Amino acid sequence: MVSACWFTRLLLIPRQNEVYRNFSFPKNVDSETLAITTIDNETIRCHLLHAHASRHSKPRLSRTLESRNSKISSCSISTSPSVPRAVVIMFHGNGYHYAYSGQQFVRLGCDALIVSYRGYGRSSGRASEKGLQRDAQAALDHVLTDPVLSKYPIYLNGFIKILHGHSLGGALALWLASRNPDKISGLILENTFLSIPLVAKEIPYIRHFRLFIHQKWESYKRITKIPKSVAILMLSGKDDELVPESHMLKLWELASTRGENKKSTDDKSPSDGGGRKAEDGRDLFKSISKGTHGMLLVIIVFHRSPTKPSSY
Repeated sequence: MVSACWFTRLLLIPRQNEVYRNFSFPKNVDSETLAITTIDNETIRCHLLHAHASRHSKPRLSRTLESRNSKISSCSISTSPSVPRAVVIMFHGNGYHYAYSGQQFVRLGCDALIVSYRGYGRSSGRASEKGLQRDAQAALDHVLTDPVLSKYPIYLNGFIKILHGHSLGGALALWLASRNPDKISGLILENTFLSIPLVAKEIPYIRHFRLFIHQKWESYKRITKIPKSVAILMLSGKDDELVPESHMLKLWELASTRGENKKSTDDKSPSDGGGRKAEDGRDLFKSISKGTHGMLLVIIVFHRSPTKPSSY
């Protein structure tokens, strides 16, 4: 039972240095700290990184619409210095600092909201599965109601909202997307798991105490509830020392068959540095050679991406 408690703390409970850690960003990154109140009156301190300095200027949109059979067949938006490409809500793993990876989204022209859960950083409360879920919902609600964030960028019937989650954060992102499928545009998942008990099953001396693990985080159930309209990018480290890559591969299998999505025509595991797409081309699985659990794979994948956003 002691082993089960230790394992739960490893994945969920903030480490001592995480409790008192302050986020720091380079001076050239426009950022602000937000105090967001949850439904149970806890206060989470989040960090919003702005892609462009002139946050309060009005977005300039250029839309081209063509009607065919009463449906929008095309829509283009020209980006400007005052309009970010998307808003990315970032959910971190236990003990990982997301300041640098948040900057990578800013470099790509996206605003990034880095969520600091209850019990982490300077947020109030204590970490728990239900508590973190409330934190995630509060963060999304803030983005949806913020007078500036909620107004850009416009794309068809809404603005682009992407959830990014690493490890525990991936489980949280999946939960949030499954509860708000019509409010999410895309998911980026890094080295996350099917469930905490199923990770424990892979570890000697802990697998026998799985019944004592009360934090479940059953992502394998959540991902099947996400519609195919939500694009999913999965990044998996082949040398993950905590979560076996088989968890990400199984999540990919579930994602590829959700809703009307069909199973990928490639039944083989992704090769080193390679990947595979779902049949409709929206979802992508990328396996990173020598990638470890805490490597923050999104930085590697986006490192060579262009700094200037392209038109949608």
